[in-house]
Amino acid sequence: MISSAGRILGKLSGNQVLVAKKQDQDSSDSVKQRAIEDLKNRDKEVRAHEAAHSGDPRLVKIGAAQFDYTIGPDGKAYATGGRVTLSTGNARTPEEALSKAEALKKASMSPGEPSSKDFQALNSAIAIEFEARNQIYRDKHQKDENSLSLLKGSNFSIYA
Repeated sequence: MISSAGRILGKLSGNQVLVAKKQDQDSSDSVKQRAIEDLKNRDKEVRAHEAAHSGDPRLVKIGAAQFDYTIGPDGKAYATGGRVTLSTGNARTPEEALSKAEALKKASMSPGEPSSKDFQALNSAIAIEFEARNQIYRDKHQKDENSLSLLKGSNFSIYA
């Protein structure tokens, strides 16, 4: 027996029939509710992800976090993507640049699931770190070289 919720669309081989079932209102509501819950969870993830980037005081946050929104079945906007702009600012010394590079590395990898932009920030931080370490090495090497000089403190003018 076919219930009132369905109707016969056609006969198949043997005693089988193809039946269309009317979608329950409850089923439709549960699909919407599930979509809303998914959007709420994504919104929390995105906001936490962007907040995790800007916790270090060695970095300068430029403006507020920006979000991409999706309108849910309930008509509300949910953040489904985002970005925050951070700057290391100007470093006065190679040691300060190294500290800021370390802060940028930490900030870029702080979220649980780094994005491709997070990896780009990490690569920039590594380049800054490399340059700062090279400068620190050069400065130290130059000081060591100067301290070993037999002519230290002498002033010569050579004309050729």
